[in-house]
Amino acid sequence: MIPLDRVVEVYRIPRRTIRALVREGLLELEATPLPSLRPEMVERVRLIMSLRRDLGVNMAGVEVILRLRHQLIWTRARTAFCDPWMDVPE
Repeated sequence: MIPLDRVVEVYRIPRRTIRALVREGLLELEATPLPSLRPEMVERVRLIMSLRRDLGVNMAGVEVILRLRHQLIWTRARTAFCDPWMDVPE
């Protein structure tokens, strides 16, 4: 777990932005004595901020990109378990 204060400091993000991302369902905070993020949520913060700051993507676009990224990762993980040499009956 990475403390929220550290994420705010490293990525120079206002706490209100983090709260908005949580409210919109784009981030999940861990219920610990000090608000924290799992490493995959920190990576998501990095991606969101890069899309917004570097590429100028609006929040609706960020949501679409995150959803498509999730689907791609899920599909890759699902197909990784399939044997490409397995005979498939027609």
